[in-house]
Amino acid sequence: MESVIAEKYAVALLQVAREQKTVDAIGAEIQSIQKTVESNADLKNTLEHPRVKAGEKLSALQGFLGQKLSTTMENFLLLLIVKKRIKHLRAVADYYEKLLCEIKGKVVARVLTAISLTAAQKQVLTNQLSRMLGLTVELREEVKPGLIGGMMVYLGDQRMDGSVLGQLERMKQRLVRVEIE
Repeated sequence: MESVIAEKYAVALLQVAREQKTVDAIGAEIQSIQKTVESNADLKNTLEHPRVKAGEKLSALQGFLGQKLSTTMENFLLLLIVKKRIKHLRAVADYYEKLLCEIKGKVVARVLTAISLTAAQKQVLTNQLSRMLGLTVELREEVKPGLIGGMMVYLGDQRMDGSVLGQLERMKQRLVRVEIE
């Protein structure tokens, strides 16, 4: 259900942004807003609370952002708030980014590693993924020490797990299935 809602709103926002020739600016703005909302629990609770009025929600969001929203984004956020879809902001932002990448012929690869990659490692990984996919790849790295070592790469709905944690988990599953005589 959330993906259907996200697609509907992201496509509509993209259409408006195309008409206004602000596709990249709107993309950057919605990503910035989404990150602010995700990183602030009080703001997220305020936006999703059913008893807080729409105008108060928008004011709270503008207060936390500390920047002036574009008219397009202000109207879009108000629409999400009024239609009680603001809880889907992250999904909408992600889908908008996906659409934007499709337009530009590129893909975003989310890379989870136990320790930070060096610039050379990032370049090698970017080149390998670009060659494999035939598209320009933009890496987004996240450090997750719990992976122990290796990395996980997310390309849209696909996941490539080369982490030590993933290998241990697969080994555990195989051992559980082994029957002891």
